[in-house]
Amino acid sequence: MNVTVDGRTVALAEHGDPDGAPVFLFHGTPDSRLGKEFTDAPARERGLRVLCPDRGGIGGSDPLPGRTIPGYADEVLALADVLGIDRFATIGYSAGGPFALSCAAGCGPRVTGTALMAGAGPIDDRPGATEGLAKSDLDMLELIDKNPRREAMALRVQKWATQLVPGAAIGQISAELAQPDKDFLARRPAKEEMSFFVESLRQGPRGVMDEYRLWANAWHLDWDAVTAPVEIFQGEDDKMVPMHHAEDIASRLPAGTARIHRLPGVGHLSIQDHVAEVLDALVTP
Repeated sequence: MNVTVDGRTVALAEHGDPDGAPVFLFHGTPDSRLGKEFTDAPARERGLRVLCPDRGGIGGSDPLPGRTIPGYADEVLALADVLGIDRFATIGYSAGGPFALSCAAGCGPRVTGTALMAGAGPIDDRPGATEGLAKSDLDMLELIDKNPRREAMALRVQKWATQLVPGAAIGQISAELAQPDKDFLARRPAKEEMSFFVESLRQGPRGVMDEYRLWANAWHLDWDAVTAPVEIFQGEDDKMVPMHHAEDIASRLPAGTARIHRLPGVGHLSIQDHVAEVLDALVTP
């Protein structure tokens, strides 16, 4: 579904109970609103309505030049107003984590709780901040910085190749993953699994590249403004976003706000199988 917010089109997918308590789920990068059906049945069982918006320049959402991580809180408040939503919870999956934390810091009492699923932390001057991140993400960050035209072309080629041979794209991704994630991918149709990536590049590579730039630069979040609980779910076998990112995020938040849930034998993708636990933490923190 598409809605108009401040003159812009925002595309979003909806899962769960349409009359339930609202939860915004923020996708990763390169990712989009598609492929979040794993939330549907658990959300229905808990009386929750899960809303997954594309961010600016991603999928079906219009670009928003100059967007920032802190500014995303205002974008979500405006979207919530258009949808007639007063209070809501948020989930940040992977590189959606910064945007969930933006809402936790910037949406005040309208946010009832925040959860991170394999949430990416800041890549700043903290020693070891990039250790354990996926090589593909690190390579993309380097190319975006040093040769953005080459990275833009690479993303266009990846989109084309994924549309033609989705199984080969799955194979490339699997090479970076731990066994729980390899098993997770093996259970799913390749074309369906890669739809989120193809959709993220619908408007071209700029939106995805902007996301990486936002992640890699200073977030400028007011961490002390976070007052609602933050539940951090992190797989111990995650080879894309390592456990120390969860620990770093928790250390930046006010004392007593964050709680880390360490999931043994769980990776970056297979954490989707634990979304019921994530939703439970938001309902009963």
